[in-house]
Amino acid sequence: MDNSICHFGSVLKKLRNAQQLSQEALAYRCCRHPSYISLMERNIKKPSLDTIMALAIGLGMKASEMLMEVEQHTENK
Repeated sequence: MDNSICHFGSVLKKLRNAQQLSQEALAYRCCRHPSYISLMERNIKKPSLDTIMALAIGLGMKASEMLMEVEQHTENK
């Protein structure tokens, strides 16, 4: 599996926690189910582009910024 996909969940959790958001609060912001947020954070589910866009909006950032975080996290591992 691609390392960037493996690290997406860790980055998502880090970004969510930095804003002191629960999985439920983030799910509400991006119109997703809280269990799906959990599955992504545990790298069980891979997000679609649509979901990445929704997550970025829910976190108040651009999708490109979010993906750059994932890339940086991958390079540091």
